[in-house]
Amino acid sequence: MLEFGSFLRVFRTHWRLTQFEMAELLCTSQASYSRMEAGTRPISMRDLQRIADQAGVSVHALIMAHFLLDENLAQMSSDNADAVQLTLLELADRCKTRAPRGMKDAAALGLLFDPRSESAAEEPT
Repeated sequence: MLEFGSFLRVFRTHWRLTQFEMAELLCTSQASYSRMEAGTRPISMRDLQRIADQAGVSVHALIMAHFLLDENLAQMSSDNADAVQLTLLELADRCKTRAPRGMKDAAALGLLFDPRSESAAEEPT
């Protein structure tokens, strides 16, 4: 089980879904989804796979995008970054260019929704 509350909120907002609609996508109740988004209930790999399938990306891409959220990048930048963190920061800089300038969580969304990529995710229908 993983805690992906911030990521779920970013993703749901990008898709313009309500918590109820996102809960339906995950086949769970709105109350249960709300706890996932608040970070008090971890998300299962099955639920993460459902999001990946809907987005047309791999679970690996979702996990990587989670690391590229603004709040995680800020923490990496403020610490004495190790080699892995430096690599993630470089990746974030490249991915940010794929999203509109100034967009919140641009690196994470740029990684997932790069229109130039063959595996670019599409918004759910």
